[in-house]
Amino acid sequence: MIMITTHQNGGAISVMLAARAINPLSRLFQRELAALIDKLEAKRSELHGVIVGFHADAGDSDHEVEHLMSLTTAQAGDCMQMLGAYNILLRRLECLGIPVVATLGGAVSGHALGLALACHHRIGLVDATFSLPQVHLGVAPVAGEIARSARLAGLQAAMPLLLEGATLTADQALRAGLLHAVADNEEEVAELVHGVMAADAPAVQPWDVKGFRLPGGALTSAPVQTLLQVAPAMLRERTGGHAPAPEAILCAMVEGLQVDFDSALLIESRYFCQTAISPVARKLMRLSQIRADLASRAALELCAAMQLRYAGEVQALRSEAVPEALLRNAVRAAGLPPPPDTAAVPDRPDRPDGAPPAPGLAEIRDRLLHALSIAAQDLVGRGAVSSDEADLISVRLFGFPAHTGGAVHFGAAPSNGAIF
Repeated sequence: MIMITTHQNGGAISVMLAARAINPLSRLFQRELAALIDKLEAKRSELHGVIVGFHADAGDSDHEVEHLMSLTTAQAGDCMQMLGAYNILLRRLECLGIPVVATLGGAVSGHALGLALACHHRIGLVDATFSLPQVHLGVAPVAGEIARSARLAGLQAAMPLLLEGATLTADQALRAGLLHAVADNEEEVAELVHGVMAADAPAVQPWDVKGFRLPGGALTSAPVQTLLQVAPAMLRERTGGHAPAPEAILCAMVEGLQVDFDSALLIESRYFCQTAISPVARKLMRLSQIRADLASRAALELCAAMQLRYAGEVQALRSEAVPEALLRNAVRAAGLPPPPDTAAVPDRPDRPDGAPPAPGLAEIRDRLLHALSIAAQDLVGRGAVSSDEADLISVRLFGFPAHTGGAVHFGAAPSNGAIF
């Protein structure tokens, strides 16, 4: 499969890449990208610009997830070498010495956006969208996607893109500094590309210019310092401490902005490898591979059964005089949806002398999770859904914590305590 095609028109070379085939850990893609850059470097003296475009309908990105799921701790060294080689290729593109302009339309996501960020100028169509969704798979973005977006947008503006996997519109990407211009149609894109090349502007990235200043304020500025003081707590509140990827990404952002760009790429690669081999990432990636009909009758039946079981277990805990604050803290610690309202328990009596002690937070958390897991397993046992389908349904429809791998996977785990 040809992943990169080129066409020369006078002093400009147009490059088209299959967006879903872009993979820093693919030796095949790296070979094609290296051949392209060799060609551009050889023709550099006769070129006045390179136009890079992406088409998203070729190839399949599932192979990348399968590749990541097979990574082991023993392969971390090889992974770092592959990422180092890919980063060198993108740096060669950045240092080509002639303008490299990315034209962007449709959904520009993941490594396609990462490669576009290595271009000197980015022009997006008005209906284009931009995202780095790797955090949803439990892994950190890599190959300069953290280092470049943080330097282009600044720390605060880059956070939704990196820490939440948010999808930005073209206008939002423009305001964040990820785009240089937004065009209404292809004709306007062509005019803007021509203007960039005719302007004879320096073909250099901002961070390669002496005196570069971080947008939104340096790390030592008062607003950024305030942000850094509250950001870790906000992350932990949002994830319950169950998702290592957002915290790793934040560390990569901050640590990478304290060093030179090449060192930032190395830091980013280390955090990627750390998250990619984590148990949580494997569970999230497995869920991303499951194809199930979430609107099917069986899916709705499973969700309803889990809601009924949840309400019953919550009511039982309230009847046992478990304080509401403790119950809600246990629910939050489990990563479950807020406890449902149940019938009021009249005059909760004090626990009589000699009665068993009230359950603690960990016991309540585990009790809720196991009850929900049993409800899901019951439907699997009746043949209504497969265990894989039940896992996906429990996460997507009910809100069972994704970091566990799903309700059935949780129940089958040899040691559930390890996930908290």
